[in-house]
Amino acid sequence: MKNGLSPRMSKSAMVILAVIAVMLSGLANAAFSVKPGNSIQSAIDAANPGQIIEVQNGTFNERINVTKPLTLKGVGKPIIDAGGIGSAITISANGSTLLGFTATGSGKDANDAGIRVLSNGNIIKDNAAIKNNNYGIILYHVDKNTVFLNTVTENKNGGILLIHSNNNQVWGNYAGMNWNGISMQTSRGNTINANNLTGNKMGINISNINLSDSIIAKGKAVSIKYVSSSQSTTYNIDKNSTSSSPGANLLYQNYLQDNDQNAFDDGYNQWDNDLTGNHYSNYDAREQGCLDRNRDGICDAGYSIPGGRNVDRLPKASPDAILSYKSQGLGGFELKMEQRTYLPGSDVNVEYVAPGNFSGWVGIMKTDQPSERAGLDTALSYQSLAGLFGILKLKAPADKGSYILRMYNITNGEEMASLNFNVGIPTIIATPASVNTCELITINYTGAPGYENDWIAMYESGSSDTSYITRQYLDGKENGTVILEAPDTGSYNFRIFENDSYTRLTTSNNVDAKTRNGTKVVVSSTHVAPGGTVTVTYWGAPQEGTGIIGMYGMNRPDKFPLGKRSIGSKNCGRMTWQLPYESGQYDFRMFRSDITDINQGAYQLLGQSDVVTVS
Repeated sequence: MKNGLSPRMSKSAMVILAVIAVMLSGLANAAFSVKPGNSIQSAIDAANPGQIIEVQNGTFNERINVTKPLTLKGVGKPIIDAGGIGSAITISANGSTLLGFTATGSGKDANDAGIRVLSNGNIIKDNAAIKNNNYGIILYHVDKNTVFLNTVTENKNGGILLIHSNNNQVWGNYAGMNWNGISMQTSRGNTINANNLTGNKMGINISNINLSDSIIAKGKAVSIKYVSSSQSTTYNIDKNSTSSSPGANLLYQNYLQDNDQNAFDDGYNQWDNDLTGNHYSNYDAREQGCLDRNRDGICDAGYSIPGGRNVDRLPKASPDAILSYKSQGLGGFELKMEQRTYLPGSDVNVEYVAPGNFSGWVGIMKTDQPSERAGLDTALSYQSLAGLFGILKLKAPADKGSYILRMYNITNGEEMASLNFNVGIPTIIATPASVNTCELITINYTGAPGYENDWIAMYESGSSDTSYITRQYLDGKENGTVILEAPDTGSYNFRIFENDSYTRLTTSNNVDAKTRNGTKVVVSSTHVAPGGTVTVTYWGAPQEGTGIIGMYGMNRPDKFPLGKRSIGSKNCGRMTWQLPYESGQYDFRMFRSDITDINQGAYQLLGQSDVVTVS
């Protein structure tokens, strides 16, 4: 017993000391509570690493710096006001959590922010960064932070900025009324997804110095997610990139809404994932160029991202990308149909919306029928409404002409909405009745239903409907003209079909095509702007496959073409040429020769076009 204690007493002392150690550990992690009038920074300075500091609702006119790993939890969104100097909240220690604060009043310097993150592995959740003089939130030279469910609004230069920051998670945030919503500079491997970027000067801004193996996913704004080089396809950032340079950003499923400019990218990035792209409010409707013929929610044509050569091949379409005819009355009443012209006696399907506690009916009437206080006996066909919305099935009149749908309040006879449509029989006429091969045929049609996917096709006479040579959509036009080319000798006709189906509506007269005798070269326009394009049509090409078309300046020798193309052995054909940017007069010449011979001066001129003036 060198220490004067019995073995039994030694064991008891050890147990007591262990209990005291656990109690002290609990005290070390106990929460501080800071009330208005007290200093948050003083609590930070006094706290031990890992402790929780609860800050009660109120305004704190100070700038705080989290210099050790702590959890700062705001109760009722307390306000940290920097007073126009520096950053309201700075996170300097790794592994910290900032939850439920409002950061405002930061300074104007480039490094100032409502919330400035200078360390790694932190959680920034459910905060508001509002009315700061630079950025709302800045991540500066940091890794593996999670910034989510925050609101960043009315910040002078931007909402969220990442500079030289890698492998961070930025998702579920709302950024509105800033200069930039979210921007990145030289940052790699970040996931920026499910953010809502609305009403900013720029929604998402990626500069060409951003070198990032990343992917943008499942967002309402922009998402940039790290993918290792073994998992991702490499897309070079710039023309000088090597195989070891970082991969391009991959952006998809992002919602960019009503920003002055939704996106900018002057680098080399991929803006879809081969399945879906992003949703741009300036490119999701028909009038903006987005068509959705197959109703898959994706625009039929891609969207070019401003700033460079990037194209989103699969931008998201809104319902306005689908052609429909609708009329909206007062109070939200609506009538809508997908076609505008109906066959006599056919079904007329009408979608309606009738808000509120409303009893009424929809009927078909002649256009000259007065609308005031009409009764059911005035309708050629009608159906009562059942519910706030639905689909009505009416019957088109037997006579051709113009008609109108009208929705009435059954109580007082008031008209709530109306929509015009036509009843007719489709017609199609092809002219001229006889052409040479490669000449154009004009097809005039009337009475197409007006579906977006109505189409006209060219056929060899007597062939089945599925064996068309070429076809063209009518884009909802009920009456119009289509121009097609006679490809070879033979007899052809033209047929109209309904709504991308093989429901044939009518067939044209036959057009006979024959081979043209002799040689000829025709250019489609005789006057174009510098760099403009023309179509060159030729007949009488050599059958042995040695034909050439060359472009020349006027009076230029045959063996010095400005450009030349082989035309093969087909007797006739058509090709598009771009004219020089230099003003002057040009023509096109057809030769029997091969490319080597024409360079050596061995050629035979077969035809020469008229002159094209570039000015």
